[in-house]
Amino acid sequence: MKTLKCVVLFIILSTLFGCSRQFYVAKLIPGESIIEDATMHLGRPTSFDDSAGRQTVRWNDVTIQARDEVIEVVQRAPAHYETSLQFWRQHYKSSPQRFEKVQAGVSFGEHLWQLNLPKEKINIVYDETKDKVIKVMYYVD
Repeated sequence: MKTLKCVVLFIILSTLFGCSRQFYVAKLIPGESIIEDATMHLGRPTSFDDSAGRQTVRWNDVTIQARDEVIEVVQRAPAHYETSLQFWRQHYKSSPQRFEKVQAGVSFGEHLWQLNLPKEKINIVYDETKDKVIKVMYYVD
């Protein structure tokens, strides 16, 4: 019985930690948030590249692109319930949608598609070979 309590407590703590991470990523608003906000919420990045006023900051699960410290793009892995393309199609069914094949930078064997939701400023990258969403990107106009 004690082992079961420990396992349940571990699951609850893991869930809370995972949800809080998604919450902090959602607080990064392109066009409004700055790099300092991201490092404050997400911790120390795994890499940082700064060239000619454009910054790329990476964590294991999140990448941001900024210009002069202001975040322009937030890329993240989808939450477990967001990995289905159908989720995004249904969730934003009243919004204009464009679904097109990704051409540039595609490695051999990848079959990537992009669902663009311009009204919400969201791009969803979908891998048809895995039948799952692999990246969610929020951007500024």
